[in-house]
Amino acid sequence: MHRAPTAVWIATLAAALAWSAQAQAQLVFIARHAIGRVQQMSQQQQESPSQQGNGGLAYDTAAVMVEVPADKVYAVALRNLGAQPQLRITSQDPQSRDIQFTNGTQIAGMQVNPMSQKLSQILITAAHSGNENVSAVIFDRILALCSEMKVKCSKE
Repeated sequence: MHRAPTAVWIATLAAALAWSAQAQAQLVFIARHAIGRVQQMSQQQQESPSQQGNGGLAYDTAAVMVEVPADKVYAVALRNLGAQPQLRITSQDPQSRDIQFTNGTQIAGMQVNPMSQKLSQILITAAHSGNENVSAVIFDRILALCSEMKVKCSKE
């Protein structure tokens, strides 16, 4: 009598695992078509009368997929950022592959996300006052990382 519910439970579990593997495979397939394409996004808050001339608060974000294991990407990013005299790493978390850094005026963060064993996403976000052209700086930082890892990256 306990065999029927156990068989149903095993069949359900097997179907869920198969669906999960198929969904992940489709995600990796889609990601492979985006490898090396740097995607950027910016948003700026509208200035209020009390903020006249400050440009409002803003953030810039860039992301790219690379065919490099996440741990290697994180190590290269940490080394690359640490070698920049104008930047200071304020925090790092090897477990989540997070790096927070600043140039003294702006703050930024980088996260490396594994998509598969050899496929990673690099995400960089910077917050600033809105008067700076941070998107170009973020794009240059991603290109520097790609170059150091010997992978081709370009603007979307």
